[in-house]
Amino acid sequence: MEAGYDYLLVRGRVQRRLARISGFTLVVLGICLLAAGGAYYAYSANARSGLDDLQVVVESPVTNTTPPPTQVPPPREVPAFASSDIAMTSMYPGESVSVDSWTNLQAYEPLSLREENLLEGFSPIEPGDPASLNPVAPATRIIIPAIGIDSTVQQLSIFNLGDSRAYETPKNTVGHIPESANGGEQDDSWYFGHTESPIRGEGSVFFTLQRVPELLKNGEDVYIITNNGSESFLYRAVETRVVHQDDLSLAFSGEGRIHLVSCVPRWVYDHRLIVTGELIGKR
Repeated sequence: MEAGYDYLLVRGRVQRRLARISGFTLVVLGICLLAAGGAYYAYSANARSGLDDLQVVVESPVTNTTPPPTQVPPPREVPAFASSDIAMTSMYPGESVSVDSWTNLQAYEPLSLREENLLEGFSPIEPGDPASLNPVAPATRIIIPAIGIDSTVQQLSIFNLGDSRAYETPKNTVGHIPESANGGEQDDSWYFGHTESPIRGEGSVFFTLQRVPELLKNGEDVYIITNNGSESFLYRAVETRVVHQDDLSLAFSGEGRIHLVSCVPRWVYDHRLIVTGELIGKR
């Protein structure tokens, strides 16, 4: 009886000790979670405070004083699901020209204009130019030399989710909204790409898009080239802006413009950086 009693005392002391250790561990874990939550909240607030620095408007140079022709296509009808589904879906594109570069966020380097002659041979396109009103094949490649982007383009399909619809999320490439104009057409074309995808591993094809505002502020030209296999079209970046993901919607102005979209700020991703370019050349 005495041995059994001693055993019960020892077991009781062990259980109480384990309970104290467990309680202490839970308290420490709770404190760590609160600290991590507070640190993330502080980081998010600080990251969002810098979003205004990503908004830039560049005045377009006056190249022609003659009023442009009034013949322009009617604005495109935006599908009813475009705004809400785009805002809440990761619409970020299959395969890119150099897939490996999208996995190393620090590997981006400006492309050599001299070696590839990327900006040579383009003929000017004026706003409303009848030659630019013809239908154009969808782009299969997009190049932004100044920030080292050279990627294939994929047309985004639409998934029916029952009570809603959303665009697919292919990997490591740039996705084109098929309801928008093709690159080179006299209307607005919309392209989406990941800033980065640390959890899903869907690439970081537009990681360096965040550099465009600073380049424009420094007076540097940022050119965007789309290519469909037979024709190339040249755009010049004229504006960058930031909107909350819930406020993102596709705009169609009837002008030859391109819009490139990615998520900001890093590790928060609840806003969208939109880089807009105007169509200025064809090759």
